[in-house]
Amino acid sequence: MRKIYNRLAFIVLFALFGCNSFLDILPDDKAELEDAFKDKYNSEKYLFTCYKSLPNYVSPTSTLGISGGGDILYSERNTGGGLSAGPPAPMMAFLRGNNTTNPLMNFWDGYNGAPESLWEGIRHCNVFLEQILMENGGPRDLEEELRTRWIAEAKAIKAYLHFYLFQLYGPIPIVDYAIPISEKGDKVNVHRAPVDEVVDYIVNTLDEAIVDLPYMNELDVVSEFGRFTKTIALSIKAKTLVLAASPIFNNNNYYSGYADKRGVELFPLGDSNERWERALAACDEACRSAEDDGAVILITNDGGNNAIRGINMTNISDTTKAMVSLRQAVTESWNPEVIWAVNESTTLLQRWSTMLSNDEWFNINGTAGNDIGQRHGPTLNIVEEFYSSNGIPIDEDAEWESNGWYQNRYNTQLPDVGHSKYFIKDGQETAILHFNRSLRFYASVGFDGGIWEGREKSLTEASFPNMLRHYGSGMKHSETYGGYPYAGYLAKKLSHLRTTYTETRVTLIREDYSFPIIRLADMYLLLAECLNEVGGPSKTDSQGNNAYYYLDLIRARVGMEGVVDSWNKYAKSGYKTKPNDISGLRDIIRQERINELAFEGHFYYDVRRWLMAEDMFNKPILGWNQYGENKKDFYNIRVLLVPRFSMKDYLMPIRTNSLLQNPNLVQNPGW
Repeated sequence: MRKIYNRLAFIVLFALFGCNSFLDILPDDKAELEDAFKDKYNSEKYLFTCYKSLPNYVSPTSTLGISGGGDILYSERNTGGGLSAGPPAPMMAFLRGNNTTNPLMNFWDGYNGAPESLWEGIRHCNVFLEQILMENGGPRDLEEELRTRWIAEAKAIKAYLHFYLFQLYGPIPIVDYAIPISEKGDKVNVHRAPVDEVVDYIVNTLDEAIVDLPYMNELDVVSEFGRFTKTIALSIKAKTLVLAASPIFNNNNYYSGYADKRGVELFPLGDSNERWERALAACDEACRSAEDDGAVILITNDGGNNAIRGINMTNISDTTKAMVSLRQAVTESWNPEVIWAVNESTTLLQRWSTMLSNDEWFNINGTAGNDIGQRHGPTLNIVEEFYSSNGIPIDEDAEWESNGWYQNRYNTQLPDVGHSKYFIKDGQETAILHFNRSLRFYASVGFDGGIWEGREKSLTEASFPNMLRHYGSGMKHSETYGGYPYAGYLAKKLSHLRTTYTETRVTLIREDYSFPIIRLADMYLLLAECLNEVGGPSKTDSQGNNAYYYLDLIRARVGMEGVVDSWNKYAKSGYKTKPNDISGLRDIIRQERINELAFEGHFYYDVRRWLMAEDMFNKPILGWNQYGENKKDFYNIRVLLVPRFSMKDYLMPIRTNSLLQNPNLVQNPGW
């Protein structure tokens, strides 16, 4: 049912949530609330104003998760193709660090890369919740059942906006009513609430909404996909509690004793297993709700509906099925794995993630250059996080050690028959690092000489990116058109299987899709994490399943054996028992999230809540030599950036001027 109607749903909801003139119904100078809520039609328009207040999720120019996490890197000198000022604001915070004078990605005030203040969105929700009521003059032609549902949607949006700010700033003010523009004093000069109060407020608001939100199968498939459901709200509740239980807020001594001007401590003290138990219960409930909605781990049967010429359900190999399934879990709109997706345009993201083949570069003359911009490139550091073909880290794989693959991974070789059939173009010399990797790697990363399946071409003639200077990397035309992958890789996973280029006058032909904010694999991984933190490998959930069960279920999609068997069979002797205790399984679960959810916007938040960013981002960020004229030149490691990350960077700074305007606010620690 989802697949049949997703195109219509995309068109309708994109119109509802993407058209400013339709949504911004209030005059700039005075809120004409009587007109906004005079009838059912106008009231729903105001509800869409609340939806429009949700932050961007897709655009690499304004989304922290997509381009600000350090897993994707653009060159500061790469200024063409729509980035005249250089890399976008989300990435500049990583490249140069943030500041308090004019913070990058300032969602608090809506400046410097953040499209708008999220507090304004919260105000819209509060206005709606007050004015929609009959006793406050709300619309009389609105059915009470629908009024109840709309109230639940507005509460869910408001809770999510608080959650989003909580992710970025930690303790934030709780704003639960519409503060009049004319108001002064303490009603305007709000205090930041302690972390535990913020969490309880978000959870309680979501609980109120969940009661009256619809199930997925109650939505109108043509016009309502993307609006809040019970499962979406339950998933946000689970994510809120997981964040609160994670090391950034659970037993983080750096924040110990940090108080506001009233003397109220803003961060929780000590290590609380109860936080993990709350998170476990919420994740369990969210996963059960998703399953009741029909959500499953997506495994395709047709190779992307003829996106690979000659491949269909009668002849698709297990290898192709595995790679295509992971890409389709992201790029197939409202596929059965999706819990929540957003109907923003993916044009820019796909333009910057999709490679041009060598043949297309040879035909570049005459193009306007607007569609060229291959710059959304993973770093070498993140590429090395992907598993080996045995389903374990390459530095823990006994086969990688005994064959010398790990020690010589930056050297090059030609592909054998097994690799040239699916992964590497025959005759294309490439790094040993690109051999014997997991199918997640091949599905997610475009690399020099690698086959780029899809684009309505057969695998035997599959396009491939050659990242050498003057070839598909874009370096030949970078001064004019601006696009080249800084580290020598592209985020293939974000490019729809049908998205391609014309070969004559190079023009992107894209297949838009609804970008998944939450999919079932994400929630299963959070559930596995909570199970392990509460009781280790033996802990089970309401269905009698332990963490291994959910890890193995997700790994099976890409042909990997179970966690215990993989480490026991293929790991070096010192790692064979790694999955058997809480600490080892914790590391595995974290790397599983990095592998499975790569480039989907989760890395930025995960490495921060785990307190891993200091370790990851205080070492050189590496890539290949994009100036290489041949293989020998290209395959030289270059230091692209030596970032500096400290404890203060885990939370965003509040703008100094905002602190001056509201004397009750205090700055985040370290800033």
